[in-house]
Amino acid sequence: MSPESKATRYLIADDDAPFRARLARALRSRGLEVAEAESAEEAVRAAKSFRPERAVIDLRLGEGSGLELISALRSEHPDLVCVVLTGYGSISTALEA
Repeated sequence: MSPESKATRYLIADDDAPFRARLARALRSRGLEVAEAESAEEAVRAAKSFRPERAVIDLRLGEGSGLELISALRSEHPDLVCVVLTGYGSISTALEA
């Protein structure tokens, strides 16, 4: 098994509660630990105690930005691997992410 596949703690930051719950349920059904956050502030707080290895982050988190969240999370957890999801993407945003 590769080191990438050994990650067990995932943080999901998305303000769409039904989507976040479905994704969390799917990950938990595969034996993974999951913390959920509906805002950037909540995600930063959760990451301090949960110490995720991977994060799934919505580009638009209500009033917050998923890209700003990535910067905040990676400053505390430099090895955190992040995936950004969005329904509002553009090429320039993808490059920034």
